[in-house]
Amino acid sequence: MEYLTLGLVLSREEGKEADANLHVYTRDFGRVSAVSRSLRKITSKLSGHLLPGNFVSVRLVERNNGGWQAVDAMSVKRMPVSQSSLRFLEFIKETTPQNEADLKVWNKIGSLPEKGKIDRGDYVEILDLLGLGGSAARCAHCGGEVSYFLPKDVIFMCRQCFFRSLSSEDEAVHI
Repeated sequence: MEYLTLGLVLSREEGKEADANLHVYTRDFGRVSAVSRSLRKITSKLSGHLLPGNFVSVRLVERNNGGWQAVDAMSVKRMPVSQSSLRFLEFIKETTPQNEADLKVWNKIGSLPEKGKIDRGDYVEILDLLGLGGSAARCAHCGGEVSYFLPKDVIFMCRQCFFRSLSSEDEAVHI
């Protein structure tokens, strides 16, 4: 089966030979992992469209093994490129479930390029939409006011407990 949907490219990693593995948050399927054949070839017409931070109209084909293949894409708009937007893309990749569409999360993500900046409130709102309780969260250790969210562990921490835990700021989202 073939599907045409809108998506936000979250990441792109090297695959076999000239292929690439993509993570795309789509309107109709949620976060999907897809292979794109020959994407890393210099003659690839898709390469410029399937870059992290691009909103794309993407054609996905279901593979026999249950995975996806991105066979066509066209850029629609782009998130502003910055360190904070790259962290946001990684946050979405780590916190959203695979193959579960959520239109409210999609609408929130889609509104961010017009806003131009991703702030604490955006992270908290997405955590609320995902059912992780971002606005009502307290530190998992002391019950204090939350400053950090660790997606890998799905845990909220205050500033003091976070620094005591010796976790890296690269692993956490400052909210």
